[in-house]
Amino acid sequence: MRRREHKVSYLSSEAIFAIPAMKPSRVILALLVCVSLILSDIFYESSFKIRGYAQDLFMPIGAIVNIPADIIISIPDSLKTRSQLKLSLERAEEENKKLKVINQFLHKVSKENEELNTLWSSARLNLDNYSFVRKRSISSSEYQPLLIVDVALNSNLGINDALLSSSGLIGKIVSLGLFSAEIMLLHDVRSSIPVVTDISKLHGNVRGSGIGRPGSIEYIKKTASYELGEKVYTSGIAGLFPEGILVGEITSIEDLADSEFLNVEVSFVQSPFNQDFYLVYTDEKR
Repeated sequence: MRRREHKVSYLSSEAIFAIPAMKPSRVILALLVCVSLILSDIFYESSFKIRGYAQDLFMPIGAIVNIPADIIISIPDSLKTRSQLKLSLERAEEENKKLKVINQFLHKVSKENEELNTLWSSARLNLDNYSFVRKRSISSSEYQPLLIVDVALNSNLGINDALLSSSGLIGKIVSLGLFSAEIMLLHDVRSSIPVVTDISKLHGNVRGSGIGRPGSIEYIKKTASYELGEKVYTSGIAGLFPEGILVGEITSIEDLADSEFLNVEVSFVQSPFNQDFYLVYTDEKR
């Protein structure tokens, strides 16, 4: 039998370790990948610190960059706040105006109560027949001022009834309606009131000289001895007014060379502009 011969081929060491040739670009790329992997492992922990430093560095810049956006976003809220503030201020001003009106009203009521209490005390001490009246208006005429007062319907008032304040005589009724009365004031140049002085006890008539001016006692002879500061009261002569109502006081005595009479000036007790309520003395004989 013929033996089969086997051919054994042997590889040389050059053939076993033979490596195919590689392009230079691929070799460089492979080296870069290896180096990067090595470096990433080495600097893994340091990378966190670097990122932290970067955040700290760029955070303020980011905040500055975001400012315009924040401003734009906050504009509607700012406008809304300013609108609400303006509305609140307007409401506060309106409330302040109301409070001022209320305060003025309360002050007026307080003043009126004080006047009424004073008048009430005066009436209880000195007069038996009286009525309360309230000022409605007063004319601006300098020499013939006219005071209008409100009166109650069916009031027991009459022509020539005396109008008084808590201080003394103001004038007299010259016209009477259903709900009002006209008062001639002491300042009226047509007014003439019989008076007597409290010290010298001399009689005369006080005539008005106009608003803002003192009255004068008429026909006082130079032989009369008046004193400055003397109080002047109604005399009750002719029954026009009750006796003893204060009219004013003597403030000037002048000896006129071209007249046989003294010029005696009387300052009235009160201006009619300074009071809202008055008393009317009613003649008990009527």
